[in-house]
Amino acid sequence: MAQLDEASKRLQQAIDNLEQVVAARASAGGGDDQALRDALKAAQRENAVLQQLASTVSTRLDSAILRLRRLAG
Repeated sequence: MAQLDEASKRLQQAIDNLEQVVAARASAGGGDDQALRDALKAAQRENAVLQQLASTVSTRLDSAILRLRRLAG
């Protein structure tokens, strides 16, 4: 689970960095960079998938822990 959390944090940082680059280029009059916008959207989609996966894993772990506690007495 720690690896998933770490990957999610790194991905979120990458998304934040892309958002800053896109905003900086737009404010500097650099025009519209489709490749950056596409990369940002892809990173955002991947982040959403990872967050859903983390939620699913967390729920399953909680269920497994609860079952083990019941079995242990």
